[in-house]
Amino acid sequence: MSEIYNILRDQALKKTREFKDDDFLIRGLWKIDLAFRPNVHERTFRYAFLVSQTVGQGSCYCDTELVIDETFIGKDAREVIEERGCYSISVLDSLYASIPKKPFQVHEIRGNSIRKTALRNEILMSEVEAVLGSVKAENPKILNVGVLGNLIKGLADKGYSVVATDLEDGIIGTSVHGTRIDHGSRTYHHIADADVAVITGMTLTTDAMGDIIETCKTQGTKIVIFAETGANFGEEYCTTLEVDSVVSELFPFYIFQGVSTIEVYRKDAV
Repeated sequence: MSEIYNILRDQALKKTREFKDDDFLIRGLWKIDLAFRPNVHERTFRYAFLVSQTVGQGSCYCDTELVIDETFIGKDAREVIEERGCYSISVLDSLYASIPKKPFQVHEIRGNSIRKTALRNEILMSEVEAVLGSVKAENPKILNVGVLGNLIKGLADKGYSVVATDLEDGIIGTSVHGTRIDHGSRTYHHIADADVAVITGMTLTTDAMGDIIETCKTQGTKIVIFAETGANFGEEYCTTLEVDSVVSELFPFYIFQGVSTIEVYRKDAV
């Protein structure tokens, strides 16, 4: 499979050919450094993410050491998105935010982060089970790439067999709600036995997404992408890469008080 970032970039440039030059100007960059644990079922997330604004707004998880480079402000996004990286993914996501799209479902979740944690997990759980509906397996197995504690608990509570992988040293080898967390290098081994793989948008940042999708297709494993990084790529994932389902959480994320928007895309509905 061709490098996914290049596919996303080329499609964006094609779809924005009629945009005015001003629509490509980078107007804003925000870095948010966070430590957050939404509830007792989840680990403490220690991340940073970069939000970019052209006309639309996009985001990408990034290195906590990243310092905002103000020389990007006023640049043409088409120059910045040439090569994959934190800035380019975030900026490319902002371009996709301005491209018309047709989600299968749109959810607006409201309230504090405690309430929104439960609501977003219900949406993701529902979509995983919808994809499982097309799987003919007596005891379906689900692989979670990029540990989502609330998802693992919800699936385990319903009796599903769950395996998980991650790259965070602090949780590799531990058990989350009865599921042992393996190193990310074991992802491809687990795909062979999984009926559905739930992968996070961060795999685009780590450059693992292409290999994961290709391996899933080779093994006949269904794919659900849960995306905060590159949340606006959802429709493109389904149409161009033939991903089965994408659950996209747009910025501002559920960790903030107020309204968050979650869009659902399905391959068979675009």
